[in-house]
Amino acid sequence: MTNAKMAAASGVFRTASGLRDSLSEIYKCTLNATLPGHSAEELARVIFRGVRAQEEDDRHGNDTELSCIGLTVIGRTISIATSTALKPDLASFYQLALQVLFEDMDAMSLLVANFSCQDKFISHLAAKSAASWVLCHLRMSGVVSPAWRQACERAFLSSAAGPTLDACVWSLSYVLKMLLKDNCQDVVKVVLMAFDASISALVSRFLPADVWQHADVDTFCLLLDLLELLTASSETCAYASSQKLTHVHAATLMAVVSRSPQYFVSKRAALLLKRAALRKAGEDWLVGARLPVPPTALAADVTSLARTVLDGVAADWLLSIRVASASFFGGTSDIGGGRQGGDGVMLRAVSLLVIKCVERNVRVTSAGAEARGYLRSLWSFLRKTQVVHTCHLLTLLFSEQDDDMMEAAKALLAIFLHIRENSPLDDSDPGEAACASGCNPHCHFLFVLQSVAFDHRVLLDFLISMETCFLEYLVRYLKYLRTDWRGFTAACRRVGETTTESDSGQVGTRSGRSLVDYDSSDESDPDTVEGSRGWTASGGKTQTNMAACQTLVQAVACLSKLRLLVSNLQAKKMFPYNAESLIKLLTHVEKCEGQSR
Repeated sequence: MTNAKMAAASGVFRTASGLRDSLSEIYKCTLNATLPGHSAEELARVIFRGVRAQEEDDRHGNDTELSCIGLTVIGRTISIATSTALKPDLASFYQLALQVLFEDMDAMSLLVANFSCQDKFISHLAAKSAASWVLCHLRMSGVVSPAWRQACERAFLSSAAGPTLDACVWSLSYVLKMLLKDNCQDVVKVVLMAFDASISALVSRFLPADVWQHADVDTFCLLLDLLELLTASSETCAYASSQKLTHVHAATLMAVVSRSPQYFVSKRAALLLKRAALRKAGEDWLVGARLPVPPTALAADVTSLARTVLDGVAADWLLSIRVASASFFGGTSDIGGGRQGGDGVMLRAVSLLVIKCVERNVRVTSAGAEARGYLRSLWSFLRKTQVVHTCHLLTLLFSEQDDDMMEAAKALLAIFLHIRENSPLDDSDPGEAACASGCNPHCHFLFVLQSVAFDHRVLLDFLISMETCFLEYLVRYLKYLRTDWRGFTAACRRVGETTTESDSGQVGTRSGRSLVDYDSSDESDPDTVEGSRGWTASGGKTQTNMAACQTLVQAVACLSKLRLLVSNLQAKKMFPYNAESLIKLLTHVEKCEGQSR
């Protein structure tokens, strides 16, 4: 900025109170979407002077407050200028003010200078204002702000952990997150190509063990957030090497999980690896931006990740993971003294990571014996005390998280089918052999039904929900069930025995309440469904046999009721998709039950 412009910007107001009044007036105007009593040029000068206030010698001691107001007003001004719901003349006025502020007065250089401010609030507001303008400028011109890019690249290449680096990483993460949410793939590519080399250098600087173990926790957590965004961006299109950093540095991230001095950092690293394996990075905010089929390069990355994780499992990585006690509003508790009382988030993240990696490895290598060994290592990690039935661990662990439970069940089904096809289990009793590895799909399905109290309405909620993969899992399982009814009835016996021998209170049963009231669909009375006919236990049967019989009765009745309900909704065109194939599969269950009687 020239000296003349600097003098003009600095001399608009002689007193801090006058500057505060003008900034407050402008802020109110941006909130109410009205025009202020200034020209666009004057408005820009007021904002600029406000942001610079904390740099100047202010006798009134409120320079920090003025800078915070000025930075906040920048964000509000950008919001008004980019709004499509306002009158064109109002948006044009604020666009002109921003043009003066950022092009004529070079406000971006002022913002990035504030990244290093020791006041964390000002540093964060500066990063947020800078990121907002970068987004606005990108959408208008497709060009990354040079001043912001240079500041971030310098920090990525050489800055130590601290306010400057934190502000740069946060602002880049914010820009990527907003672009990914809006599905602006072309603009994401522009940003990533601009920062590809410097991001890779940043990660290489901070991921070595001797660095991350002593790094600032805030900086490292921001780096994990950036890694997740980079991984999420690869789900839409792959064009930069930095998008693969989570997969490339998987071994180091596994070390973070097991050796980080801060437990919550370990948990965040575990969640990042889990989401990478599931191809669900950014699942909390990335909506509608995924490709239905992963690019070939991404498939190779996931395979590499799976190999790294399983190599760690073979080297006893699981035994080195610290799991905190379960957390409650009243504190922590270690229920029963075993893993089931541990932190469920960490246990589910690590378990689903391993299960998905085993599934990926089996698809690529068809190594059934290896897969069973990895699963046994996982089950050993999950339990310190004896569990009656290994397959029961699925719902004991995942029943509080429906989406993870369905992902785990689907993956374990795929593992079982691949093992069965490529390296057959013991022909004398394949069900027993599958149970020994904890991957008997019949047992898993029955435990899933048991976890929802055999309530067909909950299954219907799963079917129409976009939050789980239950439809895909159910169809795959029912197709397998057609070929192995005998195995299903044997599994009913095993699950019945488990229910009898174990504490039934451990099962994560739900209330059975449905998300939607389907009673108005003229469904026949659930109590009269024919699924329970003929299955009464004789007085000579043991309690275990009665429980096994009851499990079969409840399972068939649940699926029969689900078939009736889906059929009624389908007939009334109230079902969200064509369910004919699903209805046929459910009907086949009833036929098998009738033939077995």
